[in-house]
Amino acid sequence: YKDNQTEKVEKRSNITFDDIAGLEEAKKTFKERVLMPLEHPDIYKRFGKKVGGGILLYGLPGTGKTMFAEATSNALNALFIPIKCSDIKSKWYGESEQNVKKIFEKARSSKKAIIFFDEFEAIGAKRTDDDRWNGNNDLVPEILAEMQGVFSSSSDSMVMVIAASNKPWLIDSAFLRPGRFDEKIYIPLPDYDARKKLFELKLSKLPIENIDYDYLSNITDGYNGADITEFVEKLKQLAINESIQKGIDHSINMDDVKQIEKTIHSSVSKDDIKRLEDFQNQF
Repeated sequence: YKDNQTEKVEKRSNITFDDIAGLEEAKKTFKERVLMPLEHPDIYKRFGKKVGGGILLYGLPGTGKTMFAEATSNALNALFIPIKCSDIKSKWYGESEQNVKKIFEKARSSKKAIIFFDEFEAIGAKRTDDDRWNGNNDLVPEILAEMQGVFSSSSDSMVMVIAASNKPWLIDSAFLRPGRFDEKIYIPLPDYDARKKLFELKLSKLPIENIDYDYLSNITDGYNGADITEFVEKLKQLAINESIQKGIDHSINMDDVKQIEKTIHSSVSKDDIKRLEDFQNQF
């Protein structure tokens, strides 16, 4: 684990919750578990409620899990420590566990910190009886121990552990018990209002003309956020091509929308939706 997180923090986006369409349940949980305790520490202390904790965000790719984590750290002005599997896994004995220790030590040394594990199923995968087939047999207990330590801390520091997963059924069950990821939030595909807001956000600073956002929301039912981003990128390119070929300042309009909608389809797998909903029903 190379301590280059300062560089990562400086380069993170300035995204806020206002920039995120939907995810209302996740926003509510964040407010109750993090913002309110920091604003009303005496009340939370009176009822013995701890600050911080663990949130598992699970859902299809492209639904805004990483954006949510970034908005969380920005709302708190907290140290943001994004971690991928390649950041901590090592082929050398004992090094992976040391990498985990360093990450949590760095978080605890800050007044407020967010540790964000992306693609957590690759880090916290189920342990097997045969460790030749699973390098997580040593890594998982270390993460579990560090998380338990964070939640039982009586210090003034606030550490939030957020994990994102597209395949939560692969995660070791110990992470799903109380005291680790107490909050397990399903991030669904954006609904009608969320899709409409996504288009409004993405088109707001572009040259547009008479755009029907209700139409856009209707034709993208079943799309994830990444699909909608691709739709807007195609609209941009079409408008650029028109501007160059005709030598005019072309603005994105509904004719462009109807041309692009024929070429873009949802990338979402119905089988994946079913598996995620089955996982959700366990809790």
